[in-house]
Amino acid sequence: MEPFPLPPCEPGGTDPSAAIEAWVASPQMRELVARFGGAVPDAPAREALDHVTEFSKVWDFRAGTKERFDTARVGYGADDERIRDLIHALGNGGRPKPVHEHYDHVVVLGGGIRVTLGRVDFTARLLRSGTTAATVAGLGSLRHRDDREHREGLRLGLGELETEADMMTAALRRFLDLPEPARTETGDGWWHQTWPDGGIHVLAAASTRLPLRASTACTLIGWAEHVSRPLRTDRVLLVTNDPYVRHQHCDAVRLLGLTYGCGIETIGMDDLATAEWGRPLATTELLQEVRSSILAMRNLYSAVKQ
Repeated sequence: MEPFPLPPCEPGGTDPSAAIEAWVASPQMRELVARFGGAVPDAPAREALDHVTEFSKVWDFRAGTKERFDTARVGYGADDERIRDLIHALGNGGRPKPVHEHYDHVVVLGGGIRVTLGRVDFTARLLRSGTTAATVAGLGSLRHRDDREHREGLRLGLGELETEADMMTAALRRFLDLPEPARTETGDGWWHQTWPDGGIHVLAAASTRLPLRASTACTLIGWAEHVSRPLRTDRVLLVTNDPYVRHQHCDAVRLLGLTYGCGIETIGMDDLATAEWGRPLATTELLQEVRSSILAMRNLYSAVKQ
């Protein structure tokens, strides 16, 4: 099965609602929900999205607030392969190569230490292979690393790094061969680093949902406010990895595309980077990201149809 494409977002504005409606009503979504004892109603898209959002709590293996690497792992026996096929068909991943040769902004989304290194490694290879950009920004938060990430950072020779955003700085310096940042601006719960040419940035974004840490959505808002406010003519390329592409893309379309009119394209790091920096994900981890995608698609649909 070919995976569903992402909701479109071209410079100047594109209506993504038809893509969302087709996705939630698709045979793949219906079968996946049915395999866990539910049903997608034959109803308008808003009602169907609300229903599937409520149902998707059955896939909340993070118990609401756990980090992704703490997701519970459950086996599904003979059904496991079919479940994974359906998840793939719903399109939580993205193409590994960008459509265009030039972007006004390349934005690398942050995460855990190996995820961050993989995404920046992939971005650096894209830039060396001919993709060009006016600005490159790595996004992170002030989330402090736990003991596992601390030990991994030391093992990889990254030294003593305190936060998720510090990991992004270290990754950009390693893979783009950068010196120390030339300038650091600070504000209430955030900081922003730039390098001498002014085209490369790291943002430690403030949380917009205290007392919880900053989410991907918070970092996207922070990027537009503190780093590069996009124009209606701009193309923004987001770099992440499977299976987070769909929900992070939808958040970017909702928060940046609808607000500023810019184009949004989201890609996932390729097999080479995944093999070096990633790890195989359990079926429960993939189902967790289906839930994240449902939430993000519903939020985007509501924003378009308000």
